Amino acid sequence: MINCLILGSGRSGTSLVAGMLHQAGYYMGEKLHLPRDSNPKGFFEWYRINRINEDILAAHDRRGVKERFFRTVLKKRTVDFPGRSQRWLMAIPENVPVAAVPAGLEAEMRAVLIHEPYAYKDPRFSYTLPAWAPHLKAGTVFLCVFRDPAVTVASILKECRSQEYLADLLISRRAAYRVWIAMYRHIVDRLLPRFKDIQFVHYRQILDGSAIGRLEQALQAKLDGNFADPRLARTRSRDRVPRAAADLYARLCRLAGTEGS
Repeated sequence: MINCLILGSGRSGTSLVAGMLHQAGYYMGEKLHLPRDSNPKGFFEWYRINRINEDILAAHDRRGVKERFFRTVLKKRTVDFPGRSQRWLMAIPENVPVAAVPAGLEAEMRAVLIHEPYAYKDPRFSYTLPAWAPHLKAGTVFLCVFRDPAVTVASILKECRSQEYLADLLISRRAAYRVWIAMYRHIVDRLLPRFKDIQFVHYRQILDGSAIGRLEQALQAKLDGNFADPRLARTRSRDRVPRAAADLYARLCRLAGTEGS
């Protein structure tokens, strides 16, 4: 089995893919985040990976008068200056590189990469992959998972309403779309030209099994398609998707070899 990293916006099906890889025998970390209603089978994320990526992204919080207004007057955070553990909902413009690693963090990055074969999942990889790149073995597989942006945004907003650690994050539907666009633009415009072998996978392609063979070949691993439970695809949305998100979604679908829906 080949080492891999799973990227893509939170609430897009990354946990489904990670769960299949966990079943296949990949190492995913210790003390993984516990399942809850939004992910009854589990998140398959290691807090240590999250913490490293949070530390990398901390330098990209946007500061200024707007920040002081939100934090001191409204006592809220936003996707431009999120709090600890909230940076999976960070909106970083695609023209901003995320490659610098804070002092002392490289040793911890190398330490988590000694467990092989590993499959680490974190939406923050969508931004931080260049920071990890010098420490990854040649041939590492990168999986980019996505789904209909309207469904993703609806699921993000539901998560923000239900989780205490997100209670002080001021996030509107418009801001959630901005996060989705920023994250996938980083992947297709900044990461894809450098990491040309990224495997793009639509959530639907996991549910219907059409991507399983392709992933098995890329990972050199046997995957159990029965792990995918269509009943857990519960979120629905009839949102009118912003043009920028619709165009980007169409591009992602082409890269995955599927049609949007």
